Amino acid sequence: MVIVFALTGVAFSGWELIARPFTHNYNRAFILFSLNTWMENSELFLQISVSVYAGFYLFILAFFAEQFIFRYLSLVDPNKTKIFGGFGVIGWIGYPLVCGAMYSSLLMWAGAPDEFADDYLRETFLDVYDMNISKPPRFIFVPYTSDYSLRWRNLSFMIGGGFLLTSQYFIIMFCGIRMHLAMKQELGNFSVPNRRLQKQFFRALIIQTMVPTCLFVVPALPILLGPLFDFEWNMQTGGIMALLSVYPPIDTFVFMFIVAEYRRVISRWIWKPKVISVKSTEVFALN
Repeated sequence: MVIVFALTGVAFSGWELIARPFTHNYNRAFILFSLNTWMENSELFLQISVSVYAGFYLFILAFFAEQFIFRYLSLVDPNKTKIFGGFGVIGWIGYPLVCGAMYSSLLMWAGAPDEFADDYLRETFLDVYDMNISKPPRFIFVPYTSDYSLRWRNLSFMIGGGFLLTSQYFIIMFCGIRMHLAMKQELGNFSVPNRRLQKQFFRALIIQTMVPTCLFVVPALPILLGPLFDFEWNMQTGGIMALLSVYPPIDTFVFMFIVAEYRRVISRWIWKPKVISVKSTEVFALN
């Protein structure tokens, strides 16, 4: 799981270079579009790329939820963790893939631009970016019209996407609380090193969940929910993408610094070449 999660972080960072996502808020509208200029003739591909980039976040969050489930089972009933092995690998890889695919598909369908949305943002987009709004691959959300008629297709993304996100956080909170309670009861049955390792993994999971929450979810709330309240604002909100891009390296450092076993492996890896060189010199001298 840790290896797959690390590879996901690498893929997430690499995909950002292709999708080049950026966001802008204007009154009751929110637009997510691509700033990629070296593939501008591949509009459909870039539109899919932006939706996949958005799906990566839900994939990561669903993967966190699974790790909480695994850690909880390893505490209360280690035998049940066997379901994660063998063909169970398909399940724990498939679940976040399905969640991410649902989020991406919902974005593609609900955020598809239409004439009303384009017209609402056309003048602002031209003033700010000196660009025709019909040119870049984009997703636009305008939840209601000037006469306050609801645009249900746009609203369905906010409702469906919100449900997918809160579901993962519910799993994380439920398992996190149960793990905290179980650790007080079950850790006494573990060896001292195993007990220490379980606590370190628990702290690492908590911090790994808090990092994307603080970097993306909390800053994104006013951006995503702002259109519902028809604020009078005109702001380039794409800076949040920069925050999200620093997540993968932060996640790696969390594991390296909190889990002692990782620190030991890294220390041995750093100092091993020097030890080998000394031994090699000694062997050469003896010969």
